[in-house]
Amino acid sequence: MENKQKKGMKPLHILLLVLGGILLLALAMGATMLIQQAARTKRPAAIATPEPTATPEATPIPDRSYAVLENPAFVPELDKLGLTEAELDYFGEENFAPEMWVDLTPDGFSGAVIRNIAVGYSYVVLDGSYYRLGEGSDGKGVLDVLLCDLNADDEPDLLYTYHFGTTEDGETKVGWFDCVDRRSVVSSFGMQKAYLALSEEDGAYLVYRCTRSVDETGAFALHFTDRIGEILEKGGELYLMME
Repeated sequence: MENKQKKGMKPLHILLLVLGGILLLALAMGATMLIQQAARTKRPAAIATPEPTATPEATPIPDRSYAVLENPAFVPELDKLGLTEAELDYFGEENFAPEMWVDLTPDGFSGAVIRNIAVGYSYVVLDGSYYRLGEGSDGKGVLDVLLCDLNADDEPDLLYTYHFGTTEDGETKVGWFDCVDRRSVVSSFGMQKAYLALSEEDGAYLVYRCTRSVDETGAFALHFTDRIGEILEKGGELYLMME
């Protein structure tokens, strides 16, 4: 009888032993976690990063203005403009009078650069000779001129932008007048329905889009907008290195 009671209690003993073991294991794990937490080095607080600074504004490029020849240092000589009889008949000789010309001459240039406000024809006047700039008979003619040494031959030359065509299909190109060879090279690239202006910055010759405002006399100003790229010369040809 006594032996039967002992055999019936054995599963209960086993269950108590298992529960006791689980409890001891849980206590041991909890103690370990407390010890690790106490020993763990406290992390430093994150350092606040400064607010991002504003993007610097582009260096402002001053507007460039060109005035009508009110008191010209020279009176354009009609017979040196290279006009045909048909052109004179069509446009009228009065449209080539002294007051019909805008002075585009850059500072430091020994000659003159002029543009007719009625016809748009533009010329370099150098040592008494006239050299036509640009192409086409319509449009605004030369818009902007810089004195330059694009081919690095230590001789001053002219870099210019030239607009031609009608309002609907007008185009502006970049040209280069070599004062040594007395020839004008017009770029193969151009911008349709846009005006272009020039700027020398850190020894580089840059081309910009621009807007154009004209007063009642025919004088005009250029207002620079976005930069397009750099003008380069190689082998007597002009190239545009895009931004």
